[in-house]
Amino acid sequence: MGENDVVVVDLFGKVKYGTFVGDNLSTAVSSQKGAGLVIDGGIRDTVGVSDVPDINVFCRGFDPTGIRDVTLISLNGPTRIGQATVLPGDIVLGSLTGLIFIPPHLVEEVVTTSEDIRIRDQFGKQRLRQGKYTSGQIDVHIWEDDIEADFQEWRK
Repeated sequence: MGENDVVVVDLFGKVKYGTFVGDNLSTAVSSQKGAGLVIDGGIRDTVGVSDVPDINVFCRGFDPTGIRDVTLISLNGPTRIGQATVLPGDIVLGSLTGLIFIPPHLVEEVVTTSEDIRIRDQFGKQRLRQGKYTSGQIDVHIWEDDIEADFQEWRK
């Protein structure tokens, strides 16, 4: 495991007896400068895991049981998490709303697009608070010409 690596494990959503991570493994990952773990299954020792510094853990659920009745199929290979296939080297971006796996060759495009969306959201919220536009006008894929012009002027 290298610095900023993320452990990604597919346990097919198994939570009871599918607790791949506890406070010991999360501590080991953190001590190796790993960025976190993504488990399509469960974790245990929830309080201990949450106390481990400098690590993020995403999972399907929590259970006090130990792991059992699972088989290792591959290591550092393609992994399925939900409807996404994750490949070694993919960038993992996670928040409270979910996870996304970004192939390395798309990172620059994703960053540029998401920054534009963030700025547009900031503008939209400001204009909604001011009462200048309605949410129906702001929450559309393409703004009307006058709103787009207002945004371009605001962005300067």
